[in-house]
Amino acid sequence: MAMVLDAFASYIADTIKQMAADEVGMLLGVTGEIDSLHDKLESLRDYLADAERKRITDRTVQGWVTKLKGVMYEATNILDLCELKAMGRRDAAPSPCCNPLLFCLRHPMFAHDIGSRIRKLNKRLDDICLLGAAFSFIKLETYQDYRTGRPSAADRKTDPVLERSAVVGEKIEEDTRALVEELTKDNDGIMVVAIVGVGGIGKTTLAKKVFNHEEIQHKFEKTMWLSVTQDFSDVELLRLAITTADGKLPATEDKSMLVPALLNAVRNQKFLLVLDDMWSDRAWTSLLNAPFSHGAPGSRIVITTRNETVAPGMRAREPYHRIDKLGPEDAWTLLRKQAVSGEADGLDIDLLKDIGLQVVAKCDGLPLAVKVMGGLLRQKGKHRHDWEMVLNDSIWSAYEMPEELNYAVYLSYEDLPPCIKQCFLQYSLLPKGGSFSRADIIGMWISEGFIHGSSDDLEELGIKYYIELILRNLIEPGIQYIDDPVLNMHDVVRSFAQFAARDEAVAVQSGENGNISKLTAQ
Repeated sequence: MAMVLDAFASYIADTIKQMAADEVGMLLGVTGEIDSLHDKLESLRDYLADAERKRITDRTVQGWVTKLKGVMYEATNILDLCELKAMGRRDAAPSPCCNPLLFCLRHPMFAHDIGSRIRKLNKRLDDICLLGAAFSFIKLETYQDYRTGRPSAADRKTDPVLERSAVVGEKIEEDTRALVEELTKDNDGIMVVAIVGVGGIGKTTLAKKVFNHEEIQHKFEKTMWLSVTQDFSDVELLRLAITTADGKLPATEDKSMLVPALLNAVRNQKFLLVLDDMWSDRAWTSLLNAPFSHGAPGSRIVITTRNETVAPGMRAREPYHRIDKLGPEDAWTLLRKQAVSGEADGLDIDLLKDIGLQVVAKCDGLPLAVKVMGGLLRQKGKHRHDWEMVLNDSIWSAYEMPEELNYAVYLSYEDLPPCIKQCFLQYSLLPKGGSFSRADIIGMWISEGFIHGSSDDLEELGIKYYIELILRNLIEPGIQYIDDPVLNMHDVVRSFAQFAARDEAVAVQSGENGNISKLTAQ
């Protein structure tokens, strides 16, 4: 099974805690060794969130994590053995006798063997800790501050300038016309419209099409574009909003002065505001709602988000606008645009359309994936052999995820709690096209030990995790069986998840009937 470091450490710590409550260590005479193991794992837990983040893209950190997980797996094996042995001794014990020392005296060889194995394990943990010091992992209490300041968040910021080569097909034109019509209808209120979809599906591209539409530019007195991102700064966002609204920017970073300045910039103005890449409704509810509520009637807010829970938090108008995947011909058109280096290449590229259609089929209609593949093919040239190599090997290998594609899904993955990360990774290992109901999936999660809690609450907690993954667009409802949808996972999302679990599990291979034929865990 694919385990997430910090969740794995929590699982082991909970197991040791329960063993202590049941006096298992005392029963077997290995209390000191088990306590030492617990202390070492607890000291490591402070750094595991950062190690889990870094190991996705850093092979040396991945190697260190693999060694650490090896020790953790061995620890679970030993602890399980201790539990089983202790259970057997309780069952075999005469009821009047409850002295743990007597049990240990009767089976000293087992106690000695377990104690020796745990001591060796503790020594391996000491060595791993020394190696880990070279990576300068960030402690848990500063991890959130680090995420807020990391430069990659700035790289994710968008602007309203539209890249024409990214726009293909009639569907986006239809979507643009529908949204423009909805936004320009006469309405006295300030309306919020949500564009929802998985990362890389084209939400920002559609928002740019709408933003730059001629009718929009004439209808509104102010048009503003704010890229919110996952790690926005309150002060930076307010200052950017004031500047975008052509307001007077105070020479201060005091929010109590920046908010009134933004209010004055939009007061009684009929505006269109695009909030791109919203990860939560916090930026709106706690920062922007108050000043923008003073705009003129008929003002509009458009949000793009991969997390469907954001839309109701901002009271967006229903139904939300969901982006459809590209069809084969539109996907080929986009791939061709990205792969062509110059006009003279067009005819040669057209001769490779049969391979190109197979390439875009692997992209499953996701524009970002098509663009990444197109960029790769442009580097390969116009030779059929080179395109066939890309089709048959290339980017979909678990060890060769492209940075752009990796990042598109990685942001959503990193934002998950550790326990839900494990459920997400486990789902990706199931056969594509297999039919698994919600009860099937949650049952697998529970049996793997990914869901922690009292036995009465596990199923309810599993349903919560299940819904969370749907709302984050990491798994998608598919065919409906009465009230229980059978879920799908986008090929690009699946590729990333299998990449993240690459050293611990092998994906299930499915036969023609879509049933499980093989499951291998390393």
